[in-house]
Amino acid sequence: MEFSVLMTVYEKEKPYNLRKSLLTSYHQTIKPTEIILVCDGILTQELYDVIEQIKSEIPILKVYQLDTNVGSGPASCFGVEKCNTNLIARMDSDDYCVETRFEKQIKAFERNPNLIMVGTNILEKNTEFTALKIVPEMTAEIREYSKFRNPFNNPSSMMRKDYILKVGNYREFRYLEDYDLTMRLIHDNPTKEFLNIQDPLVVMQTDDSSYLRRGGLLYIKTEFFLQVDFFRRGYLTKYELCRNIFIRNIVRLFPNSIRKLIYKKKMRESVEVKSTI
Repeated sequence: MEFSVLMTVYEKEKPYNLRKSLLTSYHQTIKPTEIILVCDGILTQELYDVIEQIKSEIPILKVYQLDTNVGSGPASCFGVEKCNTNLIARMDSDDYCVETRFEKQIKAFERNPNLIMVGTNILEKNTEFTALKIVPEMTAEIREYSKFRNPFNNPSSMMRKDYILKVGNYREFRYLEDYDLTMRLIHDNPTKEFLNIQDPLVVMQTDDSSYLRRGGLLYIKTEFFLQVDFFRRGYLTKYELCRNIFIRNIVRLFPNSIRKLIYKKKMRESVEVKSTI
């Protein structure tokens, strides 16, 4: 089965991370048909140098330049349109994946043609810890879990393009665009199936900025809008709406250090592990 890898990058990314992310997406036991890299606004010269150098190492790399920084949602929407295959694997420009990731996801799609989205568990790494982020495995529990949190680790997801377009593609949000798309895929397709492979096949590199991005007024406004939109679409009950707005937005107002502690110790239900990846 042919598939594309879709990645967006903006000026604050570290050149080393981008290079590693691209290389691990290419050096797989099953190689992608193409890697689509969307430059979300003008990048640093160091990032452009990495992209130019790596083109000779990754002949399937296709680079698209956006004039301004539009945010992850619009940049991802643009990237989906540029993908030439019906399976799209997401990848973040600061993460990297295990060499068997795509092979395992493709085999899942081959075994079950009713699947429209396959993700995996991931490892979260920073200077303090490495934690296993576990997400629900099968369709029923994925649907239920989605009513409170995103049941997929976005950089691990592989999705069918026809269904992404069917539900309206990514919308123009700078934050939570992945959760928004996932909710529409899950709840607008009640007869379709979803899967999270329980192996950690992606390593997400986090630092303090990862927690900072999950707070602030714009993030809270986006969160509030989406929860209300989910309710209006019939995805949530009134109780689930009120619960989510209260719990999720209270957390967003906490100082970064407190939010970091909550994400690490409680909300993520993480299991600290020794990384071998």
